[in-house]
Amino acid sequence: MVILLWFLLAVVPWLVGAGAWALLGRKTSGVVYMTDAWITGSLCCIGLAQILHLLGAFGHFSLSRLTLLWHVSLAVLCALALAVVAVTWRGHRERFRILPQKGGSFLLPGVFLLMALIQAVYVYCMPAVTASGDITVETLRSFLATDGIYRVNPLTGQAYVQGMSTRYRILGLPTLYTLLAASFPVDAAVLVQNLMPVVVLAGAYMAYYRITRRLFGSDLRKKYLFLILVGMIFWCGEGAAWLDGYAALHGAWLGTSIRNLVLLPYALSLGLERDLRHTWPGMALCVLAEACVCWTFNGLGMCLLLLIVMGAGYKAAGWGPLLRLRARLLEGEGGRR
Repeated sequence: MVILLWFLLAVVPWLVGAGAWALLGRKTSGVVYMTDAWITGSLCCIGLAQILHLLGAFGHFSLSRLTLLWHVSLAVLCALALAVVAVTWRGHRERFRILPQKGGSFLLPGVFLLMALIQAVYVYCMPAVTASGDITVETLRSFLATDGIYRVNPLTGQAYVQGMSTRYRILGLPTLYTLLAASFPVDAAVLVQNLMPVVVLAGAYMAYYRITRRLFGSDLRKKYLFLILVGMIFWCGEGAAWLDGYAALHGAWLGTSIRNLVLLPYALSLGLERDLRHTWPGMALCVLAEACVCWTFNGLGMCLLLLIVMGAGYKAAGWGPLLRLRARLLEGEGGRR
């Protein structure tokens, strides 16, 4: 069952995301990369789980009913995505790119893949480090025991006396984990603290790989040197709870870790695109996904702030006085030469 779960966690998001990218880029014939497709599909799955979470938390749907809706919805999404991918593949097979482009030495990709594999095994096999204030596993078990969403306090097993914060109640990440646990006979602690961190770690490397595509183009050597440096930063930063290395190797199931490791770098890579008309849906998905998985100020989080800052930077770059100042600086440098 664990092998089947791994397979579905790899294939279903990719299929949904590939269908979305193929549909969005049908007029531009843009390339559909595996990394883009998997992250986009994962964000779509988070959105679907969030809708079901709201039905359970505020519509009082039972967990068994939500699980059935989860299976049916995923099946419909996969069928629609498969149809789009099949039609696109038949007419434009060159649009789908699963492996990196050819050319260059495979030494650095091999070193990176070996390091990523060691980290994945390390995350999966080591005893979980309990994050301060985290009750994800307890929440998941309470959902399974009561066949509902937030019907009892996860810490006491009793009904809520004073209720709970609406903003906290809206967060749907525990329900996503619960739907996976209800679909496969996997222990809640193993699923949350061992299986999902490997998935999040893979998503982090995919997001950073997309940044390398924008920074280094087709230079395979620079791309994987960058990814190796990211992996080394993860290793070196696991000693302090506030560093991304600790989040990647000891607490990747948390909403804040998903935001810092996947959503922010992915949003940054989308913001670096020259033509934002085809990437704004991905940016909106990042903002909405952060609001669904991470405690933020009324849903307005770091992804939105990042995109606002980048948008302001683009506008400032086209401001007349700055353009004239840049031209004078370039003229000065030409005169000195």
